[in-house]
Amino acid sequence: MRPVSIRTFIEIVYCCDEDPPSESTIRRRIHEIPGAFRDGRRWRIDLDFYFEVMGQRIRGLPENMHEASFLQSLANQLR
Repeated sequence: MRPVSIRTFIEIVYCCDEDPPSESTIRRRIHEIPGAFRDGRRWRIDLDFYFEVMGQRIRGLPENMHEASFLQSLANQLR
């Protein structure tokens, strides 16, 4: 687990982006970011979990076991 602040998250994830999102934009969308959690009053983002989930999304893998079992049962029904 590598929790980082929103500012550090932007610096790492959007390092090559010419126009990275602002901290306020990230705060507004924080509930959509995998690995985001409250640390007292501040938001933190677990980079290990974030990159794991985003890697799965890129490969088209489901994020949780319920989704995986649903997709498997759907595939079995379509056969």
